[in-house]
Amino acid sequence: MSSSQNGWPASADRNAIGVTPFTPNGVSFPNGVKSGDVATVLGYVAHQFHNTVEQLHAGWCWGYYFKQIQGSKTLSNHASGTAIDFNAEHHPMGRSGTFNRTQVEAIRRILNACEGTVRWGGDYSGRKDEMHFEIVGNAAAVKRVAAKLRGTQAAPAVAQLIVDGDLGENTIRRWQQVMHTGVDGVISSPSDLVKAVQQRLKDTVDRTLEVDGYGIAQNGKRTKTIGALQRYLKVPVDEFISEGRSQTIMALQRRLNENRF
Repeated sequence: MSSSQNGWPASADRNAIGVTPFTPNGVSFPNGVKSGDVATVLGYVAHQFHNTVEQLHAGWCWGYYFKQIQGSKTLSNHASGTAIDFNAEHHPMGRSGTFNRTQVEAIRRILNACEGTVRWGGDYSGRKDEMHFEIVGNAAAVKRVAAKLRGTQAAPAVAQLIVDGDLGENTIRRWQQVMHTGVDGVISSPSDLVKAVQQRLKDTVDRTLEVDGYGIAQNGKRTKTIGALQRYLKVPVDEFISEGRSQTIMALQRRLNENRF
């Protein structure tokens, strides 16, 4: 059997190499990716990209495709189901600088969590391909990282939240699970959860919002992030989360009880 550039088995018959459907955050990647550990690692990359870099756009994301690397006779890593492309319209091949500094920092965090098993096309020494993320680790390394990633996302589910308007530990845990960040029930300073939320808000309601991991607390302090959150949740906007029975947190809790944000 042929191999792609990274040494993984490649075939024009995707069933022969175990390619499976791939729909992170409800966005379909045509033809899918390699099942098992590869799907776990690339699934983590896709979820984190969606939550902390920019939202995935249906029709602009790609997975398995049996082809050669453009300008080469070597099989692309797409041919083994071990590569994915994000939002191709925004990040065309050959262009660099299509992500801002904050987004690149978020990409670095994703790559660090994958411990060298995933490479970003923005790091190519030659022609850049910033939409592109690919497996570069061997099967043993990918298996180890996949096991770690499954563990970080396997925190026990919180029971159905009581819609009481209190931004407490259970609500924060559920929010962290839905946003695919670390789960500890605490909003730290800075917070990966807040960064993920800010990126979603920046993509949907306020392009000027800073993604810095600060600005969400139930302490009566006004912040631009809370104002954006209130617009996103379609509740009255006053830029603070009141103590006690907050309408903002009640709206959030109802969404989280549907496993969505």
